[in-house]
Amino acid sequence: MIIWGYHQLWHGDITRSTLDKWFGDEPVMIWHRPFHEMIGNTASFELLGVSEKDVETPHEADWANGHFWENGLAALVPRKPFLLQPDRYKVGMQNFVEMLHRGGITAAMDMGVVVFGDPVGEARLIHAIMDTQEAPARLMLTPIVTDFLSRGLSPEQAWEQVESWNASNSDRVMFDNHFKLMMDGAIFSGLSQYSFPVYKDGHAGQWMAPVQVTYSYAETFWNAGYQLHAHANGAASAEVLIDFVRRVQAQNPRIDHRFTLEHFAYTTEDQANQMHALGMLGSANPYYQYILADVYADQWLGEARARNMVPLGTLKREGMRFGLHSDCPMAPLSPLTLALAAVNRTTINGNKNAEAQKVSVDDALRAITIDAAWLMRMEDQIGSICPGKRADFAVLEQDPYRVDPRKLKDIPIRGTVFAGEIHPVNR
Repeated sequence: MIIWGYHQLWHGDITRSTLDKWFGDEPVMIWHRPFHEMIGNTASFELLGVSEKDVETPHEADWANGHFWENGLAALVPRKPFLLQPDRYKVGMQNFVEMLHRGGITAAMDMGVVVFGDPVGEARLIHAIMDTQEAPARLMLTPIVTDFLSRGLSPEQAWEQVESWNASNSDRVMFDNHFKLMMDGAIFSGLSQYSFPVYKDGHAGQWMAPVQVTYSYAETFWNAGYQLHAHANGAASAEVLIDFVRRVQAQNPRIDHRFTLEHFAYTTEDQANQMHALGMLGSANPYYQYILADVYADQWLGEARARNMVPLGTLKREGMRFGLHSDCPMAPLSPLTLALAAVNRTTINGNKNAEAQKVSVDDALRAITIDAAWLMRMEDQIGSICPGKRADFAVLEQDPYRVDPRKLKDIPIRGTVFAGEIHPVNR
């Protein structure tokens, strides 16, 4: 049994011994809220055939407490082939497509398509649902650096593999010269990298790989003309990423590269200035400040940083384009919910968060339509309604410019139009 959604700041510390006490010989694993961590009981490790010698190399594992995180998951995930079992995956993809439709979404980016270690097999399963069942949405698949690191492939070998995957592109599912880097750990895990001050309780964040190793992948895919995206959450991570862009631009200048900082959990105003000067973009999850700010202000980041999470107002004042994303299921798969969080900047408990970082309703709607399409390099095909584009859009029952901004997420989705065909939402 695998249970998802645990977080220590809400649910308290849970370890192998806790699960052994609760469940005995029943194999149980808890998958942490951001999917970057797992905690198992003794029976689960016996079932998977995992022993202490399997965790001697990954430093992101605590065998005694049954806790595996970030790169330490490499000892567990490959032993769970059932995650990609076709019948199981088919149901998951069907649910995902239905969630897209109910959210009014006609295009999305999967920013980590190969996390299960079988990129070809996973892409084939995605095509099987999206293409054969004629899903009313387009899905862009983005290779992720951690897959190639776990398989021991060099940047050049990774590029050769990614190039070969383009042959499978269809109108609904495609690779399109995007590549994702992983800088620091998950914001939900408290493993984002901060320089000073660090976390209130004294713990530190972590890098997903040695910085120079990550840079070597960035350089290879940059030189190949790819658009780079980088999971970067803390200010120290943003600082290193900005330096990456300076370095690759210095040795191979590119115009309109759209190097995108993904999640945009916390950066300083100076870093936003530098990003703009370098031509970088921000793709943000505004739900972070809604769900995390109160507890993080109290226990991990302090008031100033926690309330200022996802500083979209700063990007707007800089004149930068930005998009909003859910990182589903880190936030609901609902663009209007993201817009609500960006416009109102209140927490789940109703507290206000750095009102200077609010954006307007128009800014938020652009960030889930035409500016989101810009981040995908598809602005000439989708993102607005005009002659010559794909005729992909959502149909709402109310005008988002006229409703109370506090009720944006409650606007009913009547349906979507995909390639000019009407697809009503069955409520």
